[in-house]
Amino acid sequence: MESLLCGIAIAGIVIISIFFYLLNTARKKTKVTNAFGKKDFAPVYVSIADKPDAIIRGMNQFIAQVQKTETSGDKWRWIPLIIFFAGIGLALVDVLLFLLGYTSYIFIVGGLMLWVAAIVMARSLRQSDILDFSPRYNGTKEILHTLRDDLKPGTTFLGHLDLTGAMLQNKVARETQDTQSRTTQHFSDPWLSLKAKLYDGNVLRVTAVQKSKKRKSYWKRSRISGKSKLKPEKYKGSAQALKVRIVVNPEAYIIKANNLFSQGKDVGKFKVEQLSTEGGMINILAISPFEEVGQTDILTFLKSAYTLLERKAA
Repeated sequence: MESLLCGIAIAGIVIISIFFYLLNTARKKTKVTNAFGKKDFAPVYVSIADKPDAIIRGMNQFIAQVQKTETSGDKWRWIPLIIFFAGIGLALVDVLLFLLGYTSYIFIVGGLMLWVAAIVMARSLRQSDILDFSPRYNGTKEILHTLRDDLKPGTTFLGHLDLTGAMLQNKVARETQDTQSRTTQHFSDPWLSLKAKLYDGNVLRVTAVQKSKKRKSYWKRSRISGKSKLKPEKYKGSAQALKVRIVVNPEAYIIKANNLFSQGKDVGKFKVEQLSTEGGMINILAISPFEEVGQTDILTFLKSAYTLLERKAA
């Protein structure tokens, strides 16, 4: 009798565990974080080589297609739970037969097979969950929308939007070691690159770069026990860099320095680290200590950089 009760208890625990697992996988993940507690976004790469309206329209269509695919898949999310209850129903047939004096395990085995199928399907649906789009995706659309009226007629934007990840191995710029021989990887992620020929004859280049640091895992020996323990990777923070180049149209402008925009000045979230106005070009390197900068910050900085230009008298 005790063995029977113990078996029923174990079976109950297994059934409840499977039920809550399937219930959890039936719900879409609203927030997915990586090993460093940062939210993961959908990996997206957009090649920018068209007129502004066409680029924006294409980006909107891509979002619409993703949402349509996600919506069509939502109707399958509760199927694994239905299969699970169907498996319980099959198992109960064998229980009923047992109470009637018959010994059979066919329906129990069938129920177990349905549960396995439900778990496999639930895992597949979970893996197909679509992550949210990064705010930079819509932010880039806003930048293109704002600059489109300044574009020279008949020309296009050139560049890319890279949202595949800031700390991929192919984005390691260099590695350093501290006094304890711990290795830190320095990542450079040029997530936005944009070139445009403007209506006034100038050529604008903008590159937004995220610079991140990660200390690799390492073995550390305990001073007390003498045993070695593997220390996990550690996120060391990130910052933003903005590179701006304006090839000035000499027929329309002269470059004139001012106190509002000069090396060392803070412009919004950015600080002007380097500024050169030689050779008929304005080259700027600005650094922001913030992990995220928005489209408003970038556009405000570009507007401030244009104060270095003064229209020539007609």
